[in-house]
Amino acid sequence: MQLTTSLRKTASLVVVTAVAGSAALAGAAPAATYENARVIAPGATLPVDFAGYKEPASHRLPANHRIVAVDATIARDERAQKVITVPKGFRIAAIGFAERGRIGARAENDYAGKRSVRLTLFANRTLVPPGEHATGTIYVLARRA
Repeated sequence: MQLTTSLRKTASLVVVTAVAGSAALAGAAPAATYENARVIAPGATLPVDFAGYKEPASHRLPANHRIVAVDATIARDERAQKVITVPKGFRIAAIGFAERGRIGARAENDYAGKRSVRLTLFANRTLVPPGEHATGTIYVLARRA
């Protein structure tokens, strides 16, 4: 079957319009980005004060403890989820953020004593102007099980 030039042009115009229309309806891609998690070993200085955890007087991470740190960037009006998992053989004790941090989170599950936590991240609207992105670090303190 031979297609005429006008029929081919019309068909290609319909395809291009459909693709452009579906891209417009899809909206913008989420702006949340995460760096690879890094593990802070014993002997390092504690980066934040963890709520509900009595820090040693030396402010050093004691033996049998680890901190998993994840750097995140999120848009001002975005809500993003991130699952953070601690190393095998450890259980979560506390979650912390830097003082005057530009990002915050709430836990989607009871994390104490578990190996992973699902966090819903959001930007601090009082510190982040409209259209900007917030950057911060999430710290998860874990101790050997």
